[in-house]
Amino acid sequence: MKRFTLLMAAIICLATSALAQVSENQTLSNTLWKQGIARCAHYTAYAKGFAKRSDEMVARFPQGYTLDDLNDVYGNQGQKWEKIYNEFKKEEDKAGSIADLKDLVSAQIWKLVEPDFNAFITDHPDMMKDVPAQPEEKQAEGENANEEQQTAQEEGAPTATDGAKTSLPSCPVNLPLWLSILGALLGLWALLTALSNRGKIKEMRRNFAREIDRTNANLQEFSTDAAEQMKALSIRLTGKAIRNNEPIDEAAPIEDEPAQIVEEQIDEEPQAIVEEEEGEVMNLFMSKPDENDDFTRVSDTFEPGNSVYVLTTFDGQHGTFEVIDKPEVHRFALMMPAENLIRACSGNAIQIPSGTRIITDRAGEAEFIDGKWHVVVKAIIHYEG
Repeated sequence: MKRFTLLMAAIICLATSALAQVSENQTLSNTLWKQGIARCAHYTAYAKGFAKRSDEMVARFPQGYTLDDLNDVYGNQGQKWEKIYNEFKKEEDKAGSIADLKDLVSAQIWKLVEPDFNAFITDHPDMMKDVPAQPEEKQAEGENANEEQQTAQEEGAPTATDGAKTSLPSCPVNLPLWLSILGALLGLWALLTALSNRGKIKEMRRNFAREIDRTNANLQEFSTDAAEQMKALSIRLTGKAIRNNEPIDEAAPIEDEPAQIVEEQIDEEPQAIVEEEEGEVMNLFMSKPDENDDFTRVSDTFEPGNSVYVLTTFDGQHGTFEVIDKPEVHRFALMMPAENLIRACSGNAIQIPSGTRIITDRAGEAEFIDGKWHVVVKAIIHYEG
């Protein structure tokens, strides 16, 4: 929306710039009309060969020259100049616009007149203060109005002309040019601002896309961990049912048991827990897991070059494992982390070795299923050193 607004502002400024140009149909003041007639006559004479260089002739004219000033310079040209002088002299007392001046000469001569005339207008903005010339049929009425104004002034009464002079401020002719320049600059500024904002929007979109990718990666990792936890829970429940030779029936209703049986179960459960806790602790040394997440080599003793993990179990069915804390094991495991660590461990960029020591932040969990120790929950590790 902001970019659209800036573009609309640019279009409006450019349109204002175009409308600010001087209209060719605007009626010129009496002085400007005479200046235009003089320049049309000068360049007509120049086109007929009165002078080899136009600037040489202009240097001989007074500033703001008129048709009579040209007559003083070109008067020695005889009938050739007299014809041009009479032709433009009859147009000098009329009023008109730039378009009317353009119609008095040919297109080739107007190409010479136009820049000279526009330069004169720009250099003499006070010429616009003159009252535009009136047609011949209204001159008589103007003379009568002047006589009435003169009589009123002699009697000391205010005239309509005095009120007009005080209420109508003069407008310099170069004001439209400044409006045009200002409008063009505003339009350019609006376009540049729109382009700059477009680049910022693209950068914001790229940053937003990167944030979405990071969020998706975090969600995927969370989903993977949750799936592993659910898998571990399922294996634990299945293994417990197999050890007790009892099928798992989640839909079976729980029957009400007599209070005596409940009390017996309450008395027996702590004893079972104590027996489990008081079982023999067993440490097993494991090599890397295979593609099925089963440890391939299990030994009661540490085997250099093969043993990577140590598993601790109390019942021979469940256990926790971690990377063996020995320098030679770390060197061996970090030689091929994708083979030795990825299937049993997780962590931040563990596929790229960035240290010489492996630290186990959280031990993994394993279950003894079908004669093999199976990875249920991966251990979490990081590198140091």
